[in-house]
Amino acid sequence: MAVKTSIQVQNLNFNLALDEALSPEARQKVFAAQATEIVDDVKAQNARILGRVPPHTISVDGRMGAPISSARTVVYVEFEFMFELLEWIGQMLEQHSPVRTGRYQKSHMLLADGVAVSPGQAPPLADRYEFVNVQPYARKIERGLSPKRPDGVYQSVAKLASSTSRWGNVARVKFGYVTPLFGPVSAWANKSKGARGRRRAEWLSRQPAIIVTL
Repeated sequence: MAVKTSIQVQNLNFNLALDEALSPEARQKVFAAQATEIVDDVKAQNARILGRVPPHTISVDGRMGAPISSARTVVYVEFEFMFELLEWIGQMLEQHSPVRTGRYQKSHMLLADGVAVSPGQAPPLADRYEFVNVQPYARKIERGLSPKRPDGVYQSVAKLASSTSRWGNVARVKFGYVTPLFGPVSAWANKSKGARGRRRAEWLSRQPAIIVTL
């Protein structure tokens, strides 16, 4: 059996073959010890890459959360690398933000299947995550009108995420546009003198975004 211990592997599933000459109790102890060693090794390697052990769940012989020391045949570990990626993107957006008043830097929002995630709240499971800035001038910054970020912010971070090997098999990351119907940009679009109806307001609210999917 081959067990990959790379950050690119989200799931670790193994069933070790043991010496049938051993008693059932002895086989259980040997299996549990080997399983513990393998899981600890994967955790350590992931911690060296990420700086910490990512959130994970452990299933032992079909029992969620049971101790590995009780394992007899199968241990399944699932690491939640997606949430690590989302946290990393959020940090990169803050680091790459041009700072004048700090308003733009604090206005990056995460959407999970179109629903805004409150700052500091763990994102729920979703098929599609989107980072977007809700300030009306975010598009101007993305077009290079900020001398501090002539290459834009969202395009730069999306490119950085998609080209970083540590996230290669975690998710697809791309630059695009979304329309957040909330926040300062939505209020501005609906009050704009040029806004004519809902479609016009939605067009004015169209913002650069980083889109993350499995």
